[in-house]
Amino acid sequence: MRLTLLSSLSTLCILAACGSEGEGTIIVRAYGESFVEDGIPASEVGDGWSVDFGRFEVSLRDVTVAGVPVEVPATIDLAAPSAGEGHELASALVPAGDRTGARFTIARVEVEGSATKGETTKTFHWVFARPTRYEACETTTTVREGERASFEITVHADHLFYDSLVSSEPQVLFQALADADVDADGIISPSELAAKDIGAYDPGSEGDVDDLWTWLDAQARTLGHVDGEGHCHAVATD
Repeated sequence: MRLTLLSSLSTLCILAACGSEGEGTIIVRAYGESFVEDGIPASEVGDGWSVDFGRFEVSLRDVTVAGVPVEVPATIDLAAPSAGEGHELASALVPAGDRTGARFTIARVEVEGSATKGETTKTFHWVFARPTRYEACETTTTVREGERASFEITVHADHLFYDSLVSSEPQVLFQALADADVDADGIISPSELAAKDIGAYDPGSEGDVDDLWTWLDAQARTLGHVDGEGHCHAVATD
């Protein structure tokens, strides 16, 4: 009888997942913060320009949260209003507990917008198509059984306009990019940027970053963060 009772209890434990932490749901979002949705005000730019984005499309792939691969839409326009909530992309059912192991790839970024200073306005339409994998992300998502938690891929648009690739306290500047519009048609084109050297910008050890288009392309590979300010290790990939 005792053996039969123990056997029955063991069977019940298997069916009920005895000792299991249970599962919860992680909601995956992407957010460009106010700088993308509302623009970068002149007060945040060291040389007095303000920047507005009409489009900020990000192509994501290889998204993993808590060690679980997640399918997300191919592209998301972060300039679309989200009332500060970010854009929900997908969800994943994962074991409850404190979960790490997040990573993702930004495969492509397309930005379209304008910058204004006084009576002068410059427009731009730039595409950065070199994929960057973000891994070893510094965040922990606490998942409780039967509940929903949130993981955010955060894109920092102001990094495009940093004056350094290495400083811990770079300035946000735009004047050098505006000056690249040498034909004065009001459009800052990639070809015009490629024809201008980086001037006083600080590339650190990136010796091949010597023109403003290559500079922007390098900065575009620093846009990805997690849960606001959480850093990831960025690796150029194919």
